[in-house]
Amino acid sequence: MSDKSHQPGRSPEAIDQDFADLMASKMPSAVARDKFERLWDEVNAIAVKTVHTAEGQRYISLLKRMHQTFEDRYPVGGVVNGHGKRGS
Repeated sequence: MSDKSHQPGRSPEAIDQDFADLMASKMPSAVARDKFERLWDEVNAIAVKTVHTAEGQRYISLLKRMHQTFEDRYPVGGVVNGHGKRGS
């Protein structure tokens, strides 16, 4: 049984559920991208704090999965409603 007191934020499963809800929605690209950015920032902040742990690897895997899934659904072939692609 894991000790949740050491977890710095929401679980990857909780964030992944929000991401799944986003992907199931039919919202416009600009709105979806904004929501994606907020989820991405949340996961990334936790991943940075836990990067050298097994828990951190779960967040990094989630980031990879989120990126691939979102870009497949909302490709960034250029500017979409005034929004450019994510910087590296």
